[in-house]
Amino acid sequence: MDTIDEIEFSEFPVLETERLILREAVEEDAADFFVFRSDPIVQRYNSEPLEEISETIEQIRQDQAVYARQDGIGWAVTLKPEDTVIGAVGFSAWSYHNRAMLGYDLARAYWGRGIGSEAVRAIIRFGFERMALNRIEAETIEDSHKSRRMLEKLGFTCEGIRREYSFEDDGKYHGSAMYGLLLREYHPVS
Repeated sequence: MDTIDEIEFSEFPVLETERLILREAVEEDAADFFVFRSDPIVQRYNSEPLEEISETIEQIRQDQAVYARQDGIGWAVTLKPEDTVIGAVGFSAWSYHNRAMLGYDLARAYWGRGIGSEAVRAIIRFGFERMALNRIEAETIEDSHKSRRMLEKLGFTCEGIRREYSFEDDGKYHGSAMYGLLLREYHPVS
């Protein structure tokens, strides 16, 4: 079986689903990214909301550098037939143990339509079938019930809660739910 180190990704992989195109983010996408990366509700359990477009441009550059080093891969999520970025999905923490950490972000206007699940399902398939991953991990705040439901619907298993793991904007400590999906548990949906 190939390992991540043996797979050639000289050309950024574009993924297509029924409703979405997942592609590389470019600096011209900064305004689209800013919509959800600056939204305090979307970012509630992710990271500090961005305050300026320049921060978004820098983040896109950093993501491109991470991909160039093959330390991770992040896709811009666009809705067909438009080319407007409505979210981001990706893998970080690639490992010689053939595992990676899943991340996802979606503009609030698109919540509840199955778009996040559709995008994540596409990169799970890519991870297992093209990157030869054996394990995909996801971490979410214990209180993020929508995120947890999505992961469970996609076949992930909650492997535990790290109690009072992070101090959040509400001034409280929150548990962190750790999820995992193994290659042998993966059932592709066409």
